[in-house]
Amino acid sequence: MADLRALDEPLTDPELDELEGFLASDLVPPDCMDLEMLDGFLTAIVSGPESVQPSEWLPQVWSDGGRTSNPAFTGSDQAQRIMGLMLRHMVGIQRTLGESPTRFKPLLYMPDEKARNDKTPPEASAWCEGYMSGVKLRDDEWQPLYDAQDARDWVFPIEALAFGDEDPEFAEWVDDKEKRASLVDELAVASVLIYRFWQDRRRASEVRGSGSRRELHDTGRKTRQRLH
Repeated sequence: MADLRALDEPLTDPELDELEGFLASDLVPPDCMDLEMLDGFLTAIVSGPESVQPSEWLPQVWSDGGRTSNPAFTGSDQAQRIMGLMLRHMVGIQRTLGESPTRFKPLLYMPDEKARNDKTPPEASAWCEGYMSGVKLRDDEWQPLYDAQDARDWVFPIEALAFGDEDPEFAEWVDDKEKRASLVDELAVASVLIYRFWQDRRRASEVRGSGSRRELHDTGRKTRQRLH
């Protein structure tokens, strides 16, 4: 297991490089997420309507669709190290969204950092695909976001960049560089607003639950008083 005492320490640049290198190595399945996609995936998980345990989301990292493929770790030390890095990165995303939202930025590969070829995904598409994979883990539970008039617009740029190159519904929004760049610019704010949407709903649910428990407690106390 990861050292829980270190979970609140953000990853350093060398540690991000280490995690990135592992995800791109021959030790993982060929359809393993890269660091950009993982960043989007974890952002959705920490932002959503309910907690998702690592035992559920981790298989999705290693292989598309959560197939049974696992990394060929060199040993338990490496497995614990990589898991620790991912958990710390996850906690770092959550803390930034909650405590320093103006500092939140999706971890994106810039075009000039990629080896440009026909298989290179367009800018931000991998991050958004990862985010939508995180949403899919709790598809039904995310529905209130889509039903809310304003909130529905927040997830649109993520969907458009994730699916626009394959889905005609979004194609017109990503068919030139300017349109795509405009959507990319919206990702940080959209992510913060979505995070706040679900946090507000969670808090409201907790308040209602607390109120119900108090009411039940008071009712029970009055019943006991009448019995006396």
